[in-house]
Amino acid sequence: MVDTPQEIKEKRFGRVVPILLVFLGLVALGLIFRWAKPAKPVVRLEWEGLVVLSPNLILTFLDVDPESPKIGDWKDWEKKLANHPRIRKIRITRDPDGFLNINVQEKVAEFVIHVGSSLYEVDEDLEILSRDQVLADHLIVISGQFTVGENKLEGRQIFDITKEMRHALSLYPTLKSRISELVAERDGNFTMYLKSPNSIKVYLGDKLELNVFRKLYASLAYMETESVKAVSIDLRGEDAIYH
Repeated sequence: MVDTPQEIKEKRFGRVVPILLVFLGLVALGLIFRWAKPAKPVVRLEWEGLVVLSPNLILTFLDVDPESPKIGDWKDWEKKLANHPRIRKIRITRDPDGFLNINVQEKVAEFVIHVGSSLYEVDEDLEILSRDQVLADHLIVISGQFTVGENKLEGRQIFDITKEMRHALSLYPTLKSRISELVAERDGNFTMYLKSPNSIKVYLGDKLELNVFRKLYASLAYMETESVKAVSIDLRGEDAIYH
C-alpha cells in the first residue's frame, strides 16, 4: 500500500517533532546549568558608551578607588550614577563569568558658559553638566552676567542667545570651528572672538540675529577670497569694516 502525500507529510512531521523537542530540552538544560551555577565573583569591569567620561572619573564619583576598586559593592552603583550630571541613562548587568557590564549613555555638551570665574558645560536644555571641569572638545564659549541655578542656567537672555546661536550654526556650520567665544557685554553689545582663519575680534552690535551671522559668514568668505588680513571686523553698520 502506497502512502498518500498527506500521510508522508504526517510521518515526516512525526519524526521531526521528537528531534526538535530533544534539541530544545538540551538547550534549556544548558541555560539552566549556566544560570543555576553559582556566579563567579566580579573580577572585571566592562565599559560601553563612554564618550568624554572615563572609567576613573566614574569610579571617583562613586567614591571608589580607581587603582584598587572594591567591586563587591556594585549593586548600588546604578542608583548612584543615575544622579551623575553627565549621564542620561545607565544600565549595569552582571555576567556569571565574573564580568560587570556598565552601559553608559552620556548627555551631550553644547556650549561652555563663562560666568564670573567659572566655566559651565551645558546641554541643549541649559542643564549644567560640569563646573570648572570641561571635558568636551571644541565647544564655543558664551560669556556674560548670566544667572546660574542649582542645576541649570536660567534667564531669558541666555536662553535667547543659545537659541540664536544654535539656529545660526545649523545654517552656517563652518562657523562652528571658527568661533572661539561670544561675549554679552555689560552695555548690551555683543563681541565675538574668532580663532580661524586667525585671531579676530568681531563687533556685532546690540542685536544677535541671523543677519549678523550671515554678514560674518560673507565677510570671512571675502577675506579668504581677496586675501584680506585683519585683526578686527566691525559688523555694526551696513558694510563690514576691516582693521
